[in-house]
Order: sequence, then structure tokens, then C-alpha cells
Amino acid sequence: MTIYIPYKHNGEDALKYALRGIEKNFPHDVVLITDTPPEWYKGNILYKQDVSSRKQLNLISKLFEIKDEQFIYWNDDHFLIKPITEIKNWYEGTISQALKKAQGRYYQAVGNTYEHFGDVKYYDIHTPCILTREQVHRVFRLEWGDKEFVIKSAALCQEEGEEMKDLKINRPVSMTAIEHLIKDRTFFSTGPNGWKTPMINLLNIMFPHKSKWEKSLTG
Repeated sequence: MTIYIPYKHNGEDALKYALRGIEKNFPHDVVLITDTPPEWYKGNILYKQDVSSRKQLNLISKLFEIKDEQFIYWNDDHFLIKPITEIKNWYEGTISQALKKAQGRYYQAVGNTYEHFGDVKYYDIHTPCILTREQVHRVFRLEWGDKEFVIKSAALCQEEGEEMKDLKINRPVSMTAIEHLIKDRTFFSTGPNGWKTPMINLLNIMFPHKSKWEKSLTG
């Protein structure tokens, strides 16, 4: 199966380390879905512009362009830090539990998903998953209007899945603290508030070598 990564430039280079983790620990073909790839990227691209300022609507619109009957959906901030042999559909708890922790527009997306599908498993954690074209089209056909939905939970609501505790480091922490948090984990992620020197330095230590998708101009 091919890995598809929807991408929108946000000033970070998280994608670089996501790709290095894939090449090192789960080597598969990768396609970036974007209209503006980073200058260092030299891999395959499925060109698709964002359709609005709404994150979830942009994501499902990009996934809708994929023609494969089945594929791996991976985000640019999913760091795979140990070898694996398969992708499972991982979740953590339920939509109602996620709703208690969500904020802002994401809270609305989680709430809309809860109202539409009920208290299903919460698949929108920071891990990849396997989607089918039929699942994507089913979510795309929801009444988006001025609503948002969380895509993986909506698409995988009928699946069994496997539970995994999520980890997104979105605060400034020391390298030692990051190492403690990610110990014994398979995946972790970061956000703008966690994208600081200790995080970047640790990712460079973990993934020191350029992936085949990086041009030689990068360090």
C-alpha cells in the first residue's frame, strides 16, 4: 500500500522527520498531497489546493483525490520511532472522552462527529491508519456545510481497531523530558508550542540521515 500525506506548509520541517521515520522503520512508497511542496522535497506529489480555511474540510478534500482502493493515511507530524511490520487502525478511548479535551474549532468537529455517529471510538490520534476509497467517499458526502468532522473517527467508526495511548508534545520541554515521554513508544507527535530547539535537536539525533525524498540542499 502507498502512504499518502496531506501537506500544508506551516513553517516547520516536521515532514522531513516523518519521512525519515518512514524510510527507516516502515519503508513504503509515499505521495504528498499538496499544491506547495517544500523546496527540499523530491518525491511523488498529488497536486491539490486547499478548498477553504477549514482544516478538516481541506483534509477530506485532499484524501478524496486518491484513486487507490486502499491506502495508508499519514500526517506530516507522525514520527515513527521503531520498526513496525504493519499499520493498524489505532484509537484512544471514545469520541465523548476526546470531546472533554478538545478546544476551539476542533471541539466543534469532534462534537459534530459525536452527534452524527454517536460515541464511537476516537481514531483521530497521532498515528497513521488504513483507509479505503469507499470510507473516504462516505465521509466526503457528509453534510459539511459550515460543519467540520474529525475524519478518521468518521471513516473508521465501524472498525474494531486497536487501542493505543496518544502522545502529542505541544509545550516547551527539555530533551531529557522528551526522551522520557517517548520511551517505549512507537509513535509520537509535536505541535507549534513543542517545536523548539530541544525537540529539533532530538529529532536530528534520532534521524540524522536524509531520506530518499530529500534533495541534497538540506542539512
